[in-house]
Amino acid sequence: MEGVTGPVIHPDLNAIPLGTTEQPAYDRPFELQLLHHDQRTGAEHYIVRYRPGTRARPHCHTAAHTIVVLDGHMMVDGQLLGPGGYAHHPGDTTMVHEPAAGESCTFVLIFDAPFDLRLSDDSNSR
Repeated sequence: MEGVTGPVIHPDLNAIPLGTTEQPAYDRPFELQLLHHDQRTGAEHYIVRYRPGTRARPHCHTAAHTIVVLDGHMMVDGQLLGPGGYAHHPGDTTMVHEPAAGESCTFVLIFDAPFDLRLSDDSNSR
């Protein structure tokens, strides 16, 4: 299969160095690292860390979007998720996900196709 390079194995996701990004749905920068990008489908897998106090605006992605919480607690559409928590949003579904009050959280983020982001009140994608 073109674009598939073989297995991607990380023995400890907590040991992966993270970079910093800024996205329009968040009030401050957060940390992430690309784990896998499928050249054929455009699927992207990330590890992400939100710092305490990070706030999100309602937004959506064209691709389906899956979260698996590794550490800390996060609010997803008003529901609290802790370690082992899972959330899936079909593409073009409005969502809000941010750390629980006073906490940081680390999670795996999986997009079924290339990443884009649209604010719920903004028709422009990034």
